[in-house]
Amino acid sequence: MAQDIPTLKLLLIGNSNVGKSSLLLRFTDDTFLPQEEVSATIGVDFKVSMMEVDGQTYKLTIWDTAGQERFRTLTSSYYRGAQAVVLVYDVSSRETFDALSTWWNEVNTYCSSPDVVKMIVGNKVDKVRKQKRETVIE
Repeated sequence: MAQDIPTLKLLLIGNSNVGKSSLLLRFTDDTFLPQEEVSATIGVDFKVSMMEVDGQTYKLTIWDTAGQERFRTLTSSYYRGAQAVVLVYDVSSRETFDALSTWWNEVNTYCSSPDVVKMIVGNKVDKVRKQKRETVIE
């Protein structure tokens, strides 16, 4: 009989356009979406990635949630059963950083496990470097 592979659930949450979908694609498919192909996630998207840690194989399901306010009632149900939550913000947008406290409260409200791992990721650092170079050149 085949051994059951444990499934882990990881959520990517944060404001719209902070790069959650890009992180998902980079991790699961090792690709980047060209800027002109980037669009807001509607509802939720997810991908599965198999990984091995200390000789144990895991099925990692990564859930990419919509950041828009109108989808907030939907996303609360996706928190159930999550082992980890990555709160993502755009380093070039103070507004997305300030919104982390709201997202943090949501995690604490809706996650069913008190042991859920929480991480904060500042995304789009490449954009900030590019902006700084353009400013220096001007």
